[in-house]
Amino acid sequence: MAERQDGPTKADWVAAGLSALTAGGIEAVRVERLAVILGVSKGPFYWRFKNRGELFEAIIEFWKRDFTTNLIEQTSHFGTPRDRLEALAELALVSTSGALDVAKTECALRAWAAQDPLPRAAVREVDAMRTKHLTEEFKLLGAPHPLAEQLAKAIYLALLGLYTVRQYTPELADEQSYLTAVRIALDAAQIQSHSTDASAAKNRLEPEI
Repeated sequence: MAERQDGPTKADWVAAGLSALTAGGIEAVRVERLAVILGVSKGPFYWRFKNRGELFEAIIEFWKRDFTTNLIEQTSHFGTPRDRLEALAELALVSTSGALDVAKTECALRAWAAQDPLPRAAVREVDAMRTKHLTEEFKLLGAPHPLAEQLAKAIYLALLGLYTVRQYTPELADEQSYLTAVRIALDAAQIQSHSTDASAAKNRLEPEI
């Protein structure tokens, strides 16, 4: 049977669900409440989803796509890993995505993950995806894998911390301080690369005994 075209779309229900999650936690994501927000009865919800659990899965997929995959894709056209990472850091600091507050949405997803294995698995997957991407970019800058991984985790953890304090101590969530930390990490990777190149060149020039 073809999907009905009238009433709120799947995207509308997902957006309403994420807004409710951000405002009141997972218990706020109730079909009745979302229907009121969208100005319809509960019936149209079941034109798009079999049940509330299916909506939860769609919310998670939206978060994974819009808050991670899309950001990486938006920076892929930059020519150097440094430019890509600097652009990615700038994008990560944008305060809203559509009608959603980015920091509040991230924190709400993680609070939900602390209670439920479904979002917990998604958060672990996203954390791994993000840190892997950062690590690979630091390696392209010339950092050896252990250092690249440490730098990736450092700036990622700093970002999560910034998201957290934005809600409670906004004056501490200084974006320029975060960007400075990112640049320091980038410099560290490049210094390590230059040091490694210099050592290799020296070894080539030294005569064998």
